[in-house]
Amino acid sequence: MRPFAIMEGSAKDSVVMRTGVRIPEWLCLGFFAYATAASFIFSLSLRQRLTVVGLNLVASGVVLLLTKFGTEDRSPFLAIVRDWIPCVLILVAYRESGLFVTPDPSHRLDLLFIRLDDILLKNSWVRGLLTITSPWLQRYLEFAYFLCYPSVPLGIGALYLARRVAPGFTPTCTVLKGGGIERRYKLAIEQFWTTVLLAVLTCYVLFPFFPLTPPRELFHDLPGPQVAPLLRGMNHWILGRYAVGASLFPSGHVAAVTAMALAIRAYLPRAGILFMVLAVSIALATVYGRYHYAADALAGGLVGITAFVISRALRQR
Repeated sequence: MRPFAIMEGSAKDSVVMRTGVRIPEWLCLGFFAYATAASFIFSLSLRQRLTVVGLNLVASGVVLLLTKFGTEDRSPFLAIVRDWIPCVLILVAYRESGLFVTPDPSHRLDLLFIRLDDILLKNSWVRGLLTITSPWLQRYLEFAYFLCYPSVPLGIGALYLARRVAPGFTPTCTVLKGGGIERRYKLAIEQFWTTVLLAVLTCYVLFPFFPLTPPRELFHDLPGPQVAPLLRGMNHWILGRYAVGASLFPSGHVAAVTAMALAIRAYLPRAGILFMVLAVSIALATVYGRYHYAADALAGGLVGITAFVISRALRQR
């Protein structure tokens, strides 16, 4: 079954009718099926196992209901919810993947990854740059790291804004020429979520197989001069309450913002440049702030790029 079909009629009345399950929704359903199976393989308590199974059943049910009722002809409101619901599903997937992580008391991977960080952060060039630009560079990087939380909603919001206020919402991809602005918008949303979810969920599947401790907790080796801890304290407050207490390899934050920036740039080239700058800033901030190892950030960027390439191939096909 084709993922979309264009209704016949006047140009003004042509709309995109979604039929069946979109690719991003298949990705979510696939992850929840994996997480359900993994809950019986990894060492979880009965309460944790029941929580995972229950959450996955509810989340999968919501996804399937939205595929049936979340169309413009049935309910414009639910169609909007369908476009935004992956923001919530990503959080559910993140929390579940954290349950499967078993800490490694020997810290073998940490001791391996810290070698690259020492080379990158403890050289005279980096130390000199951090000293000369202090405290503004440190503040900027901490603020950039904070933006990793709303970055994906900001990306989907940019597509919404372009749809509402930019009559020239014209993608650079020739495969999407014609068909009206509504069709191009719907395809942009689908590719956006295909790219982002493919990147993020890949990281979450790999998460349990690379048990790492955040370097800020294990080594306490923040490079450069110390600055006022306001922004850093804010980031630590968020992590202390909502993080799963482990370092993610590949970095889900870097993978998400890289995939998001590339997906945005495919449709909104100028806005895409801003998101690319944001993605690079967040990648640097994760390493500087010792939220991730450099290997985490590099692998996350590679996952994000790969997800975009796969998503583009799926779209062209």
